[in-house]
Amino acid sequence: MRSPGSRRPLTWLLALALLALTGCASGEKLSRKERGDRAFGRGDWPQAIDEYRLYLDAGGGGAETMEAQYQLARAYYENEDFPTAAVEFEIFQRNYPRSDSLEAAAYYEAHCWVRQSLPFDRDQTPTEQAIRKLEAFLLDYPDSPYREPARRSILALSEKLAHKALATARLYQRLRRPEAARLYYEKLLREHPTSALVPEALFELLEIQVDEEDWEAARRTFERLRGEYPGSDSARRAQDLLPELR
Repeated sequence: MRSPGSRRPLTWLLALALLALTGCASGEKLSRKERGDRAFGRGDWPQAIDEYRLYLDAGGGGAETMEAQYQLARAYYENEDFPTAAVEFEIFQRNYPRSDSLEAAAYYEAHCWVRQSLPFDRDQTPTEQAIRKLEAFLLDYPDSPYREPARRSILALSEKLAHKALATARLYQRLRRPEAARLYYEKLLREHPTSALVPEALFELLEIQVDEEDWEAARRTFERLRGEYPGSDSARRAQDLLPELR
């Protein structure tokens, strides 16, 4: 017969096994949403995305589902998957139009497009979409705490489009296609009137008008350049170009 002492190792092993099983069971009590929250809190964006996605795919509703949708969009944003984040923020706004997070979701959706904007010599479709989204945001939330960042983004993006227009105009100039160049100079002046590039565009447009002997248009361009940018290098060069119009 075994003594009571000989059964102690087996008893301890059973106790440790039971403790381990209890710990696993307590871990399983965490919902996918809670696991997503924990991953989000520690900055593990891929894990947060997986958990929120599984939670939302399982269905359900209520405040937790609404929060999970918003956090899923945020996790995609923080993971720098901006195209997917924009879609998820759009879904959130469509499905939860009365949420307290609606304003933030609208701003983040617009900013997803800002983050997709490429250098001016690349395709500017995301830049144009970002401006549209930001302008719509400012119309919907004119008193938003995000309004100043939104306005600054619009100005920066607009300047990028102005650079694109100027570069395209100059390209057509080099290709000896002045009519096409003229269209892009006029596009810059019409769509980006506050750009820092306006004086250069006016001067280069003036050069085309002089070459084409379009004196009436040249006089208007010269007067605008001299009146609005009198101290600019472009205005001084214009005076040398058209002394008879001074």
